[in-house]
Amino acid sequence: MWFDLALIAVGGFVAALVVGSAGFAFAIVVTGVWLYVLPPAQIVLLASICATVLHAVSVWRYRREIEFRLLWPFVIGGALGVPLGVLALQRLDTALFRHLFGVFMIAYSGYMLMRPRIPVLQLRPGIARAADGAVGWVSGILGGFALLHGTLPTIWCGLRGWDKRRSRYIYQPYILITGVLVMLCVGTTIKFEKSELILPLAVAAPAMALGLWAGTRVFDKISEELFRRLILCLILASGISLQF
Repeated sequence: MWFDLALIAVGGFVAALVVGSAGFAFAIVVTGVWLYVLPPAQIVLLASICATVLHAVSVWRYRREIEFRLLWPFVIGGALGVPLGVLALQRLDTALFRHLFGVFMIAYSGYMLMRPRIPVLQLRPGIARAADGAVGWVSGILGGFALLHGTLPTIWCGLRGWDKRRSRYIYQPYILITGVLVMLCVGTTIKFEKSELILPLAVAAPAMALGLWAGTRVFDKISEELFRRLILCLILASGISLQF
């Protein structure tokens, strides 16, 4: 029992540290730890609740810096995509898709880590907004289908040439909003005693608070180039984790 609780706390701390420093990848990181001590159905709902709280706290911290004129195309696209992803969840092979998308993440991040400079897309304003909306839409589908709504916006913000703060002020609010939509769409399909969440949440909460605080300090101090490489390494690690 004590070992299980300790592992829940460790998983919460590490995943919150990642959210604080990079702004995404909570579910993938925490699932890799919690799978050893919690049933899958419980992990899905617990991770969704924890990720939503962490993203909400983090987004509230810099709410005045959010550029809503850049954010809204992503959000509208995501809102249209999530229901399609949930529908696809009932009809397609989730495991096969996760493997294929993981291969894409590995290939992209490996290639970008070897490049000396990241390419920047030069788009006219109208085309840029349409492309942002398309990325939000596809990511919404990925979220409803396989809880992978954070990866593509993170990649896309880098390709748009936005610095670490502008990028995070776009993709993290997007992850928060679409994550809530995913929970609303699929949360009611998970059947188990909700009281089973109380103890894991009580154990994970202080560890996540510490991890988020530490991660935020990391984000404030690292350089643009180090932040870029951190994001790429997390995408690479996430892609590898999807192969298991």
